[in-house]
Amino acid sequence: MPRAVPLAAAIAAVLSLAPDVVHAQDAAATADSKTLPAVVVTGSNIGRADAEGPNPVQVINRQQIEASGKATVADLLRSISANTGNASNETSNSGWASGSAGIGLRGLSQKNTLVLLNGRRLANYGFPANGLSDTFVNLNALPLVAVERVEVLKDGASAVYGSDAVAGVVNIITRQNFEGLDIGGRIGTSDEGGLDERQAKLIGGFGDIDSDGYNILYSVDYYDRDRLDQSERSLTKSGIYSGPGGRWNGWSAKGARFLVNGVSVPLLEANGNCPEGTVLTASAPIDGLAGNTCAFNQADYTTLIPATERLQGYVNGTFRINDNLEAFGEAHYSYIRGTSWFGSSPFFTLESGRFALNAETGLAEPVPAILPANNPYNPYGVATPIEYTFFNLGASIKTNRSDSYRVLGGLRGRLGDWDWETAAFAARSKEEEVVAGGFANRWALYDALNNGTYNLHDPSATPQTVLDAIALSTTRPADSKLTGADAKIIGQLFELPAGRVGFAAGVEWRREELVSRNPWQIDAGLQIRPAIAAVDGSRDVAAAYAEFNIPLHSTLELQVAGRGDHYSDFGEAFSPKVSLRWQPFDALLLRAAASRGFRAPSLSENAASTNISYGSVVDPHDPDVPGSRQNPTFFTVGNTNLDPERTHSYNAGFVLSPWADTSLSVDWYRIELDNLIGTGNSATIVQENDPANVIRDARGKLLAVYNRYQNLTELKTSGIDVELRQRWRTTAAGEFGISSAYTHVLEYRRQNTVGGPLVDYAGNNLSFTLPRNKATTTADWNFRDFTTALTWYHTGGYAQTRSTAQSRVDGYDQFDLYFAWSGLDKLTLYAKVQNLLDEEPPYDASFPGIRAPYDFSQYDLRGRYFSVGFDYRF
Repeated sequence: MPRAVPLAAAIAAVLSLAPDVVHAQDAAATADSKTLPAVVVTGSNIGRADAEGPNPVQVINRQQIEASGKATVADLLRSISANTGNASNETSNSGWASGSAGIGLRGLSQKNTLVLLNGRRLANYGFPANGLSDTFVNLNALPLVAVERVEVLKDGASAVYGSDAVAGVVNIITRQNFEGLDIGGRIGTSDEGGLDERQAKLIGGFGDIDSDGYNILYSVDYYDRDRLDQSERSLTKSGIYSGPGGRWNGWSAKGARFLVNGVSVPLLEANGNCPEGTVLTASAPIDGLAGNTCAFNQADYTTLIPATERLQGYVNGTFRINDNLEAFGEAHYSYIRGTSWFGSSPFFTLESGRFALNAETGLAEPVPAILPANNPYNPYGVATPIEYTFFNLGASIKTNRSDSYRVLGGLRGRLGDWDWETAAFAARSKEEEVVAGGFANRWALYDALNNGTYNLHDPSATPQTVLDAIALSTTRPADSKLTGADAKIIGQLFELPAGRVGFAAGVEWRREELVSRNPWQIDAGLQIRPAIAAVDGSRDVAAAYAEFNIPLHSTLELQVAGRGDHYSDFGEAFSPKVSLRWQPFDALLLRAAASRGFRAPSLSENAASTNISYGSVVDPHDPDVPGSRQNPTFFTVGNTNLDPERTHSYNAGFVLSPWADTSLSVDWYRIELDNLIGTGNSATIVQENDPANVIRDARGKLLAVYNRYQNLTELKTSGIDVELRQRWRTTAAGEFGISSAYTHVLEYRRQNTVGGPLVDYAGNNLSFTLPRNKATTTADWNFRDFTTALTWYHTGGYAQTRSTAQSRVDGYDQFDLYFAWSGLDKLTLYAKVQNLLDEEPPYDASFPGIRAPYDFSQYDLRGRYFSVGFDYRF
């Protein structure tokens, strides 16, 4: 290793717009373009000349981004090997965070992965995911068009960044000192139909830092995509599945029926017809009950991928005041509008297990699904259990709107031998969820069923005044705010025999606020089946940190970092880290690190929050079909006495570079979490069947599951990352390259219940799907005006633990093909085929998707997808 970091690299670090990372100028690239690509070392504030540091960092550069054909930051990051599972994506449309997407490195969920834009934090999305547990940055709100590269630090980094950097850090780095004007557009469609997309983009810049003393960069990106429903795919449109564990899983038996002594009896009019929108069929293929029912196929009313419209703008500027002082600033705005069917309930269904809030006590109370004895459509003359879907109360089409921004300004300069920087910023993510229908006013419905004014045989004959009184539409607001300021210094302390000691220190302050309100109809006690996500929390965070880079020998360096954080709501945390980098000769680098970190309880976890949600869980005690999926109400409450999660992270590995265009890295990691914050595993709670936590009706049918946030003691996970890069350069045939990133999860052990044994989640779907193996491999070829790339995405199979009908779920392989031609002056034309072989997701007999036999968190039913586009540079 060089004895000292060159002065040029240190100056480049100070003049970057990514304050927590260091840039080193790539002179060869500068000769071809006025955009200044840089080698980024994420995870340290101290500049270095070497691209490979003591911590494993995966770099996705702009060329790789373009060749991937991915339209959004979320699509790009979802494919990396370290994103093994346990993170939200926009195919999930039954929770609060519909239309959003996060990243969860190492399977630790998105709340344990810190996402930065140019080295600084962004406001979290206003609606938490996974109940109320996961606060996260919405990747869909970030501008891919302005991105120069993405750095993925695959190691704990609390000693540098503080909370949330437990599994690693994703740093989105935008272009710097760009001059010119680029425009582009693309369209895409699936060969099976649906999901058409349109995109237009513009990026421009003017001024040169060196010659003009300033640079302004701006970008605008518009993206629009149609909705894809289950009725548009051959796998799901019938709703009838013949594979293992398959029944009429896509159908609902609750169109119109009575439940009499455990037997399904269809609610028919005098001529023996079911109400409009339902058909008479046996109940057993759908839910196992004896008898017939009026049922309906839900494929037309179930969204696989939501529609979305996005408009994003970004601007950054740098102004040189004098030789030792610069001012800088940036602003980012994102508008997102997404539309989908509400996943778990497309229309209002009156059934057992439904609740409403008591407006006086604020507590949930059951709403009986009973047809009164005096109702004219009750043939039994006594109050009788009923299950009935009210199609004419409106469809539960859900529209999520998100407006987010971040504005930032600061100064940086040089004072003697020291570089310094300070900045202040404000960020916000404001959400609004509107559900157009599919909800019922319980008092108006109670009256209509008592006096018979709702026509159960012919709903279209019901007076409009009755429908208007019953039908509800709701609006749910949320607001997440983040303000902060920071300052740091970077320099060298003193000389050692092996070189000078690098040093960085800084202070930070930020205020976090999160408010999520219920629709007023819920708080007033009107809405049956209320989905509740009430959060109101805020806190201040102050921190100080320091880093030392100590050369112990010409080939060996020691990096020591420490950070202290003070949180106004729970107290203090100190996070140290020690890293070693040893390069005994040019072709071999050995590295290792050990750190201690923490994750503060999220504002939704440690506030007086309340969550009532709806989903599905396998019930081994179901009286009709043991082991089938049921749809109870889930109750989860916050806990103001939570302790922060404490973590210990370790990694060790090597980088082998025998030739200039060859690089092979192998890294082992281990993460240990204590005081793990979470809830008990829902499947385990149902399996244990404790009446204090599991509520059933008189027949034993599952109605509700009760849970709360708590410190669950511990989690341990470890694995191996392998990354290969190889290029071949020829005169006659052009340039060839291959790159591959592979992750293997050795273990992922945590407790299902407080005080229980550690259970290994790796390679199964016990709580969430966590394949042991995931890899992304790309082979590319550049020849004259042509560029082509073939990318192979591999996701390993996993053991089936949720269904006795299947022992293992198969792996999945997808191939994407990219082709570009730049034979015309300033114009590039390109085409992309995603899922070239039209592979369907692997069949999962537990039906973890919304009435679909595949895991929504890992896969989608996009199918073979074609897109074409152009880029033009003025």
